[in-house]
Amino acid sequence: MPPDPATSVTQDRAAPTVEPQPAAPVRIPHAPGLDGLRGAAVAAVVVFHAGPPTWMPGGFLGVSLFFTLSGYLITTLVMAEVERDRSMGLAGFWSRRVRRLIPALLLVTIAVAVLARLVPLGRGIRGDIIGALTYTTNWLEIARGQAYGDLFGAPSPLVHLWSLAIEEQFYVILPLAAWLLARRSPERLRRNLTIGAIGVTVVGLVATLLTDSATLAYYGTLHRAPEIAIGALLACATRPTTVPSPTWLTRAAFGAFVITVYLWCTAHVSDGWVTGGGLVGFAFLSALLVRTASRPGRVADVFSASPLRSLGLISYGLYLYHWPIVVLLSPPRIHWAPVPLFILRVAISLVLAVASYFFIEQRFRRGWPATPTGTVILLGIAGLAVTMVISLAIAPAGPKERVVRRPAPAVVDPKDAATQTTTAEAPGPARLAIVGDSVPSWLIRDGGSGLDPKRVALVDGTLEACDGARGNPVARASTGAEVPTPEGCTGWPSQYPQFFERADDVAVLMVGGHAVLDRDIEGSFRGPCDPVAAKWYENDVAERLLFLDQYAEHVVLVLPTWADDLAEWIYPTDHLARMDCVRSALTAAARSEGAEVIDFGRYVCPDGPGRCLPLRTRDGMHVDPDKAPAALSWLVDQVLEVTGTGPPEQTTPPVSTTTTTAATAAPPAGGGGGEATGDAAPSGGP
Repeated sequence: MPPDPATSVTQDRAAPTVEPQPAAPVRIPHAPGLDGLRGAAVAAVVVFHAGPPTWMPGGFLGVSLFFTLSGYLITTLVMAEVERDRSMGLAGFWSRRVRRLIPALLLVTIAVAVLARLVPLGRGIRGDIIGALTYTTNWLEIARGQAYGDLFGAPSPLVHLWSLAIEEQFYVILPLAAWLLARRSPERLRRNLTIGAIGVTVVGLVATLLTDSATLAYYGTLHRAPEIAIGALLACATRPTTVPSPTWLTRAAFGAFVITVYLWCTAHVSDGWVTGGGLVGFAFLSALLVRTASRPGRVADVFSASPLRSLGLISYGLYLYHWPIVVLLSPPRIHWAPVPLFILRVAISLVLAVASYFFIEQRFRRGWPATPTGTVILLGIAGLAVTMVISLAIAPAGPKERVVRRPAPAVVDPKDAATQTTTAEAPGPARLAIVGDSVPSWLIRDGGSGLDPKRVALVDGTLEACDGARGNPVARASTGAEVPTPEGCTGWPSQYPQFFERADDVAVLMVGGHAVLDRDIEGSFRGPCDPVAAKWYENDVAERLLFLDQYAEHVVLVLPTWADDLAEWIYPTDHLARMDCVRSALTAAARSEGAEVIDFGRYVCPDGPGRCLPLRTRDGMHVDPDKAPAALSWLVDQVLEVTGTGPPEQTTPPVSTTTTTAATAAPPAGGGGGEATGDAAPSGGP
């Protein structure tokens, strides 16, 4: 056989040096149905984020479908390469991931940093930038946890990258495992990966069942790994084929799709099965769809429809860009009806995704093919580092709330209040015990220093995130996230008695904010306008008022006020109508028990709902710290007046009595006036 001209040499001429070229990437038969399946998954996620919560509350499950599809595709490619070359080219695999994923990520990160500089987002994003560019957003969310105040603040425009972080971690681990296994026994790779996928599924499921942290179960790499591993298991158990799916499999797949759509439309992220191992079962449904969509048949025909395929092609960019657009186009920056707002959000996201696909993603993915794989990887790492430096320099530091509990002599500990005595000659200050949720809790915290201790002794019986209802029913935010229950929130029968140990106390009940949310009442989540929930709450509050009447000489019920649109990150979009239902139930309860009623809405929203004073620029629900002293003084004056326990005294709230200061000079988080001195910084996300 004659020598290869490219490498032949002569005795009087040195042989030219030939650069080794990386092996050509493995190609598997293209399956248009998988593009459409990817498009359906991203559509569910976009509707979940960009539309009202009632449209598709289970759209977050589209991410789970992504996980299973990615596990299948990547494992198929890895095994095909090992079967062809009897080895795994790590540099080639990772360089292709760099070309495919990093350019658009760099663009969206810088764009969000610029956005945060130009538009007050109400939170800092520097930590989110680091998480995004190191693919550790999921662990960043776990480390942060979920404080109650966080539910009311706008979420990070980069929080949705938690799912990409998990996928990228998978892109590192699987090729390494395949490389090690291929070095020992390439012909047994399929069997060994099957064993590994089963092991990951079992371990991940057990870890999920054992943890009591919903945040860890939702964001943890190990806890979400079974969804990817089941896709990998499917790849190990099957091979790409052009043979049509059998009839029984097609029927089973259509059944799986019906169940999937049903769950997209009915599930909530706070449902117990979501963080209790149920996503493993959902992953098997997804695997069934992946298998039938990847081979000819009726299922593949459905998902090969042009609109779904087109969405699938731009799914990466659409996922990247849609969430920052949703955060940007939200109150207080825009106040549109749900349908026009959804159309605007989706239209802008689609334009950005299409432009990104043709001018960014495809250009870097296909361009400069001769660039060595090692160089591509180094350029990717350098790009991440440089973008991090630039983005951190551009993004402003977020406002940090520091609670400074100034001396408040008028606010007394319940035990101290119980030891105080009064006589006819020395009546002392009127004693008010306020029980309630976070609205009065933050009022007392931030405004208690403005009260005159000679006039009133205020016993603080409030607890944030705790309505005090009997049985403490679980509540969930508009996103579907469960509102955390604080320690000590056990229900009024056990909570309230400790605050009323004198017959001449005034009991003030100030609740209702929690009742606007969907709560688990009589076996299902119900809103406050549901007749069952409304009657249940009315009866519960009436029982509380009767209970309090046994401990206090006077009982006062404070009607809650309507929230501003800023609170829509936790409240449903129809929160004004829901609050009307809550106020009606409370009024009926007070009427039945003969309790005095004070309407806090008259103070905050004197012109009615939707036209409130600019007193709650932090989150649309809680009175700002610098406005709290005046609001609390007004409330105390009203209580003393209606109960006749003390002379009403109209005082001008002292200047600079704010108990919360801003660590940084950040712009206001809300609109309409006033200064935001702090920020309550979601889940997720999706």
